[in-house]
Amino acid sequence: MNVEIIVENDNWDAEKIKKLIENATKAVFSYLKLQHDDIEISVLCTSDEEIRILNKTYRGIDSPTNVLSFPMESDSEYDDFVCGCGEDCHCADSEYDKCGCDCGEDCHCADHSEDACNCCADEDLPAASCVLGCSAFAYETIKRESEEQGKSFDDHMNHLVIHSVLHLLGYDHVEDEEAEKMEDLEVKILQTIGVSNPYQIKE
Repeated sequence: MNVEIIVENDNWDAEKIKKLIENATKAVFSYLKLQHDDIEISVLCTSDEEIRILNKTYRGIDSPTNVLSFPMESDSEYDDFVCGCGEDCHCADSEYDKCGCDCGEDCHCADHSEDACNCCADEDLPAASCVLGCSAFAYETIKRESEEQGKSFDDHMNHLVIHSVLHLLGYDHVEDEEAEKMEDLEVKILQTIGVSNPYQIKE
C-alpha cells in the first residue's frame, strides 16, 4: 500500500501524523480482509482555510469541516487501474499481455496498436496500482472537536482517517441503514488499534 501524505500546515507533527494515518489505513484493509498491496491513497493534512476553499469549490459549502474525502469514480471493485506504461487499462478479452493491474484482463494501451502492445510485460516498469482517491484533513477543526468531545487528538484523528478510508471504499452514511453499518465498522476497526467507541456518550 502506498499512502502519499502531504503536510501543508506547521501545526501538524509531520512524522507522527504520517505514522498514524498509515496505521489507521492499514487497519481498515486488514479488518475488511481486502488486498492492499497495490492500493494508492493521497492524503492532505492542512488548515481550516484550505479545507474551507475545497469545501466551497467541490461541495458548495463555504465553511471548514474536519475531513473531505474524494473517491475515484469507477465501475471496478476499487477504482481505475493504471498499467505500467502509464496509459489507461481497457479490460477486454484478447491474446495480448496481461495487464499488471490484477483485473485478470488484457491491457490495450491507448498509444499502441494491438499487435504491438507488450508494455505491461516489461519487468522494469513500475507495478500497476489502484488509486482509491484522496482525503484532506483540517487541523484546527479536528483539534477543536477533540477538545469539545473530551477525546485525545490522536483518537479523534484515527476515527476520522478510518471514516475517510471507508468513504473511499464506497461506504456512505446518507441513509440511516448505511450510517449504522458504517458506524459499526468504524467502532470495530478502531477497537483493533486500541481506540474506544467514539459514538459512546460519556456520562
